[in-house]
Amino acid sequence: MVEGLQVYPGRMRENLERSLGLVFSQKVLLQLIDAGLGRLEAYELVQRNAMKTWKTRKPFVDLLLADKDVTRVLPPAKLKACFDLKSYGGAVSEILRRGGV
Repeated sequence: MVEGLQVYPGRMRENLERSLGLVFSQKVLLQLIDAGLGRLEAYELVQRNAMKTWKTRKPFVDLLLADKDVTRVLPPAKLKACFDLKSYGGAVSEILRRGGV
């Protein structure tokens, strides 16, 4: 299924950086919910900052860290952890293992 697949880590990183961190929005949303916010309120905070990221081209994490409504619920260290690529590696490794890769 993945025979012949070529992976270009540098290009992958460029694509992630081009997103300004928006690819991590779901993880931020779930962390806000886990921290006690209702789903709708958490969604509105994420959406507000995501839209601002698109308009200003400022990194998503920077806008979230500057948003008092976000940081009153989620400490900066926990927020920054949402953007750690290493936290996603385990799932990918498991999926590849199950696929026999």
